[in-house]
Amino acid sequence: MPTRITERRIGDVTVLQVAGRVVLGDGAAELRSRMNDLIDEARLKFLLDLTDVTYIDSFGVGVIAAKYVSVRRKGGDVRLLRLSPRSRRVMRISGLLKIFQSFESEEEAVDSFTHP
Repeated sequence: MPTRITERRIGDVTVLQVAGRVVLGDGAAELRSRMNDLIDEARLKFLLDLTDVTYIDSFGVGVIAAKYVSVRRKGGDVRLLRLSPRSRRVMRISGLLKIFQSFESEEEAVDSFTHP
């Protein structure tokens, strides 16, 4: 299944629903590019919905971590929504679950941007 990134906005929060593989050569570059475009538009509140991510490798995790740093430097934030079991495992092993806020409810995640 090719990687698919669906974008929608809830107020000033950009929800990126990622489906498929987020790996070197398939998905990770697309995610980086899309987030870069949004950062250039001053969209700095991201909610990454990883429900349908079937596989993520260290390169994919690196892209998410790098975009987190870029967005935070500009005063924004990246939060995670509904991690797939694979995504949760990789993020836990990498230590990123200690850095990222992660949510199971979209409403709660979006609300967290206005009520930290």
